[in-house]
Amino acid sequence: MNEMINVFNAISPLKQEEQQALENISARKFYKKNTKLLAVNEVSRKLYFIVKGLGRVYYVRDGNDISDYFAMDKMFIGGIPSYFTGQPSYKAIELLEDSEVIEIYNYEFEKLCDKYHKIEKCGRKMAIFAFLECQTELEAIRFLTVKERYYQFEKKYPGITNRAPLKHIATYLGTTQVSISRIRAGIQ
Repeated sequence: MNEMINVFNAISPLKQEEQQALENISARKFYKKNTKLLAVNEVSRKLYFIVKGLGRVYYVRDGNDISDYFAMDKMFIGGIPSYFTGQPSYKAIELLEDSEVIEIYNYEFEKLCDKYHKIEKCGRKMAIFAFLECQTELEAIRFLTVKERYYQFEKKYPGITNRAPLKHIATYLGTTQVSISRIRAGIQ
């Protein structure tokens, strides 16, 4: 579990006992490409850390899926609103590559947060980071062109343009596959 523990330690260094407690509630799994980690209308009970691989969270609207965000190597992914509220999710999670994932059940993580202040501090800081990411995304939609958002996307997710299908990137950016192709070709 060292990869996930390293992320926690980068946020707030944990004592050996705290690291061991996190490892004890974590399970390493290997999933095939196209595996659904969460379906629409399912309650999210786990948070996932992608050790190696690629996943996305998406909505389904009028029969079309729209990418909400991506997570790749050494990133967390989850159905966050459902995870915190216990309500059925209006988002789904799928893996876009064969992936190695570490899973943590939310109720076990909450128990550790109650017991260990530093783990709770990491969880709080991760929630703040997620909030700031959402704010950055909202500002990008409001103030940046599609071309600027595309280049920002490439910086946020290095190498993803060679790993994720173009259609998913286009829906994430709120544009079409043709527009993305033009940006890549330098036409726009």
